Amino acid sequence: MRPIALVVEDDPATCHVLSAALAAAEIDCIFANSALAMWRQMSENPDVIVLDLGLPDADGFELLQQLRQKSDVPVLIHSTRSAEIERIVGIEIGADDFLAKPCNMRELVARVKSLLRRAKGRAGQNGDRPCGMRRFGDWVLDPASRVLIDKNGLPVTIGVSAYALLNAFVDKPFQALSREHLSRALKREYIAYDRIIDVHVSQIRRLLGQQSDGSGYIKTLRSQGYVFTAAVELCDGNA
Repeated sequence: MRPIALVVEDDPATCHVLSAALAAAEIDCIFANSALAMWRQMSENPDVIVLDLGLPDADGFELLQQLRQKSDVPVLIHSTRSAEIERIVGIEIGADDFLAKPCNMRELVARVKSLLRRAKGRAGQNGDRPCGMRRFGDWVLDPASRVLIDKNGLPVTIGVSAYALLNAFVDKPFQALSREHLSRALKREYIAYDRIIDVHVSQIRRLLGQQSDGSGYIKTLRSQGYVFTAAVELCDGNA
């Protein structure tokens, strides 16, 4: 079955271009020209969302925040609002990637495919990773269901990109991971001075909070990258 991209965009010309580019990559499109239409189209269970921030009936950032309370579907923001602060805010509130308009359609398709691969892997392909749950602090990461579980045993909403990075950290605790390595975990090309990795790491830090000794889970290593500073152990989910 071909993946479905929900394009939330009110400009017909842009919709046409996106539709042609994604169709050539064997990705079906459904469209919404407003926030209200987007919520209606969510019943089609899209595999990825391409979101414009300038909608006639809602602010795109507010819409993304509302979406993240209900779904962890991958989201690529595609907008003319491309200032660095807006890129950072978009990632912080739940977007998986951000691409400014106008852009090369081949790059957009490549990024959409990358999000689809991450989501597919999260849905059930474990590869060479351990099958057991992995505990660190008050948290449990379950590779089988690809969810993060809090100390009360409840699943916590986390986007596919943040999950992919957290998984990379938990796989290699106490090891320095470069931004290049983390970019590969996101299946995206590393670009110097691109702050996508840093923003996702900040998002994970806020989500996890502090360890029992008051320290954070992820430490920045100057000129090296990051290191996950919590012990990780396999567990059966009942420990």
